[in-house]
Amino acid sequence: MLGGKELRDIPERVGYDRALLGIDVTTGGSFTLVRSTSGGQFLVFDGLHQTPPGDESKGVVLISKHNKDNKENISTFLLGKIGLQDSRLKSNARGETKSLSFRNLCHLCLVDEQDIQKQGSPIEGGQATQKTTEYSLFKVLLTGVDDKALVSTQQDQSVSQSKAAKIEVIDELLAELKARLDEETPDANELKEQCERLEKTIIDLQAALNTTEEQYQELTARRVDLRKRLYNGSERRVEIDELKARFLLLDEHYRSDLARLEGIREAGSLVNSLDKSDCPLCGALPEHQHSDDECDGNLSTVVAAADAESEKIVRLRLELESTIRQLDAEATSFDRLLPKIKAEIAGLEDQIRNLTPNLSEHRSGYTDLLDLRAQVRDALRVWEHISELTIRKEMVEKEDISEAPTEQAATGLSSSTTDVFAQKVEAILKSWNFPDSDRVFFDEKNRDLVISGKRRGARGKGMRSITHAAFSVGLLEFCKENELAHPGFLVLDSPLLAYREPESKDDDLSDTDVQDKFYAHLAQFDDRQILVIENVDPPDEIRSRPTSIMFSKSLEQGRYGFFPV
Repeated sequence: MLGGKELRDIPERVGYDRALLGIDVTTGGSFTLVRSTSGGQFLVFDGLHQTPPGDESKGVVLISKHNKDNKENISTFLLGKIGLQDSRLKSNARGETKSLSFRNLCHLCLVDEQDIQKQGSPIEGGQATQKTTEYSLFKVLLTGVDDKALVSTQQDQSVSQSKAAKIEVIDELLAELKARLDEETPDANELKEQCERLEKTIIDLQAALNTTEEQYQELTARRVDLRKRLYNGSERRVEIDELKARFLLLDEHYRSDLARLEGIREAGSLVNSLDKSDCPLCGALPEHQHSDDECDGNLSTVVAAADAESEKIVRLRLELESTIRQLDAEATSFDRLLPKIKAEIAGLEDQIRNLTPNLSEHRSGYTDLLDLRAQVRDALRVWEHISELTIRKEMVEKEDISEAPTEQAATGLSSSTTDVFAQKVEAILKSWNFPDSDRVFFDEKNRDLVISGKRRGARGKGMRSITHAAFSVGLLEFCKENELAHPGFLVLDSPLLAYREPESKDDDLSDTDVQDKFYAHLAQFDDRQILVIENVDPPDEIRSRPTSIMFSKSLEQGRYGFFPV
């Protein structure tokens, strides 16, 4: 999304056709870049968008390749946002210059796992032919002054690289490139045809894979739904049995109560039919008894109460019988339904089992084709480099070196500037409690830091990683504090390698608090963005922040991955 040529072909990409990148500019305003996942040109829209805007006519088209003569390109657009548009960089010892591209800046703000632990200078991307340009860019960032004022001069033959030496270097590069090709590697034309055939096959297989994936997802979703229904139904069936057992026990109590009340009613009726005698409750003689008065021994009242209670219990029993019949009907329904659900689940599992080999085969075949296409493209790029170097060699052979160059342009980067920068990195290392960080200076020859008398690149990969991070953060802070141009963001991949994969005892930081201090230092910034990609858990204070995301490859915690499941 910053102008690179293409994305890697990985299975997780399947189904995505566009990528969006929202950028908030510290000087004001925001915009969103939209680009096809297949590459090509950009559309830029004002404001931040979570989804592609519906009306593409409101977007501005920017071409992906830098062009100093055509300002409508992504590189010039981004450089304009940080004040580096129209800048020029020194490209060789003769003082020739070239237009600055945003791609020249990328390796200074996007540091991947390989680059962060490399032995070379953080300034350099690894190509020998770009060293002069890369150092010129470093100078522009530290001073704010580009090289457009340089006037190209002819080199003095005594100090210039001779024509034969140039040809020798090109021949060495050609030999290295040809060594990367096997004897059976086809030529460039055949590789292009093979790549085209692979593209067609990949598209067809991708369509088949998408269809199979959809079928698999539908089947698994249906199975999940049925399993849920089976579980809920089984739970309800058990619940029905428990309820019925309780209701039957309640019915037993009702029958017992009815029998007791019937006994009371019969006893009351029998006693009431006997001749009058002394009251069994108070002992009153028959002539002294008052049958019209209220009395606990009034048998008629007792019998009437027993009858009323019996009627009430009979009604409750009828309601209970109705409820039990409903439960029996529901149980019968579940007894018919649950076996059908089990049979349907079994059928779905058979379909899934039959589909899984096809899905695995399609995935494996798709991955194999992507790997093969990557190999073909790599070989094709090698042939293109060979072709470019061959043309270059022919041009060098045709060069007229009768005019001797006279002088070599200086770098324009003073030691006082690099010393101030080194002090900034030293302050950062000390704030991280990095061991032995008392003396830091910039080695002009190696274009790298020397920390406590030892070159940064001579340390273990863990120490190289954390010090590379300090270099990159130092450059960002130096530019910010001195109001100099910088993209304003930084991505660090695996800077804390010394915590989990130290090469030796001298490369091990696991017993220090460098990690905690590292995160604490970066967490204080609110006017720039630093993304850290790590396999080591950050401190709890950092982990609790909303900007801390755990990619867990699990549906239970964190976020499954960069791509959704």
